[in-house]
Amino acid sequence: MNRQRLIRFAALGTALALAGTAAAQTDHSPAPMMAPAKAPLSEEAYREQQAPGGRRDDADTITARFRDRFSGDGEARIAVLWNEALSSRVSDWQSRQRATVGVRGEFEASGPDGDSQGNAQGQAIAQNEYRDGERPTDNGAAHELQSGLITAFRGAGASVVDRALAARLTDNALEDGSFSRLSPDNARLRMRALAEHADFVMELTAGPSFEDQPVYQVRVLSTRDASVLAVFTSTGRRDNDEDPPYQWVATDRGYQKRVQPVSLAETGRELALQTMARMAP
Repeated sequence: MNRQRLIRFAALGTALALAGTAAAQTDHSPAPMMAPAKAPLSEEAYREQQAPGGRRDDADTITARFRDRFSGDGEARIAVLWNEALSSRVSDWQSRQRATVGVRGEFEASGPDGDSQGNAQGQAIAQNEYRDGERPTDNGAAHELQSGLITAFRGAGASVVDRALAARLTDNALEDGSFSRLSPDNARLRMRALAEHADFVMELTAGPSFEDQPVYQVRVLSTRDASVLAVFTSTGRRDNDEDPPYQWVATDRGYQKRVQPVSLAETGRELALQTMARMAP
C-alpha cells in the first residue's frame, strides 16, 4: 500500500513538473537570437569612412544634369567668395548710443482778429555713428585652384562672377556724373552687387585638415530667395578614386607606397563638380 502511494506521488510530481514547464514556455517569449558579429574593417577602409565625402557620378553626368537644371533662365551666374563667408552685417555704420530730445509747449496769441491758442510738440533724434573698418580677408587663393574651378563651371554652362568688379560696376551705375555722392556704404553696395550680378553665392573656405590633407568647406546660397542649395566639406578628391597616382618611397621601414599629391587645378575642378552634383542632384 505504501509502495502504491509512493508511485502515485511520483507520477503526480512528474505531471506537475511537465505542466510547469509548459506554462513557462507559454508565459515567456523565446529569447532573441544574437545578431552576427560585424565584420572588422581594415585601417584603410576605416579612414575612407571617416574622410569627407566626394562624388560618385562621372563628370559628364554631373555636367549634363547641372546644365539641364539651370540653363532654362540663361547662363547661371555664380559669385565665389574665396576663403570668405558672407557676413550677416548689413551696413558699415555702427552706433553704440542714441539720444532723443522731446519738446512740447503751449502758446497764446492776440491780435486784431482776436485771441488764439494752441499747442505744439516735436522730437529730435541724434545718433552718433562710426564706420567700422573693413576687415581684410585672406582671399588670395591659389590661381591654379581658381583656374580649375572656373573652367569646370564654364564647361557646365555657368559663369563665375568677380565680386570686386561687380561692386565697382554697381557703384558706377549709381553715379550720375556729378560725383556728389558721399562715400558709399560698402556692405550694402557689395550685397546689391551680388543681387544684381549673381544668381548664386558660393562660399569656399578652408577647414581643419584631415590626415594632412586640406579640407574645404563649401556653402551655396541663392540670391533669388535666400535658400541654401548645398553645404558640404571635401578634400577635393573623388570617392573611391580608381588607381590614384603613386610611387614607392624607400624609408627606414622598407619601401612604402605614397600617393602623389593632386594639383590645385584638379582640386578646383573636383570641388566645382561636387558642388554642381549637390546643386542638381
